Amino acid sequence: MSNNVKLCKTYEAMSRAAADILYETVVRNPCAAIVLATGHSPRLAYRYFVQRVLENKTDVRYVTFIKLDEWLGLDDTDPATCEYFLREEVLRPLQIAPAQYLHFDAQAADALAECRRVEAAYAALKQIDLVVLGIGMNGHLGLNEPGESLIGTVHVIALDEKTKTHEMLTHTKKTVSYGVTLGMENLFRGKRILLLADGAQKEAALSAYLDNRITTRVPVSLLKLHPDCTCVINQESFGDLQKWL
Repeated sequence: MSNNVKLCKTYEAMSRAAADILYETVVRNPCAAIVLATGHSPRLAYRYFVQRVLENKTDVRYVTFIKLDEWLGLDDTDPATCEYFLREEVLRPLQIAPAQYLHFDAQAADALAECRRVEAAYAALKQIDLVVLGIGMNGHLGLNEPGESLIGTVHVIALDEKTKTHEMLTHTKKTVSYGVTLGMENLFRGKRILLLADGAQKEAALSAYLDNRITTRVPVSLLKLHPDCTCVINQESFGDLQKWL
């Protein structure tokens, strides 16, 4: 596999390596567009990134941040939402203006119309500099769930049973059955992809990225087709990875 794989000994080391890539992106292009995943895997990386931006007084007034996905049916003040996560970890600390942030309204009356709105706004961006992704327990990317085929554009999707057990959803009492996500074509627009691998329950999905398989049944495996994907791995989460490297 030609894409870059970086092994880090701990979650902290993985997070610092990811933060370096995020920070380098905004330094190289002060008008960068960056897609942000949510959840445990990128949380500490975002905190280190924010810390570096603030310490160095880096100008991020012209950076555009894009929310990767969202659970449908939750109020955006619900701690389980991706909206809440990004607001607390990135947007508020960096004082990101509304015009710098492209996101889904999870309570839009017409979810399909909301997909079309986000798709049009995303397509209008000149370049997507970086797409930050984590690996789902079932190998999903964003909420692009395993299946016989995958959708390229922004879409609503029924959640896989494994996805319904996502750690973020333990923070709400509501039942969530659907989500909205950027599609695979949207993700592949990224000039560079940063894939974070953390959590022993994701070893099977990670192996599909590291070995020779490419299948829509494990969406993360398709990233091997991207010309510039960096996979940063918290090695302490997994067993012996050398057989795939």
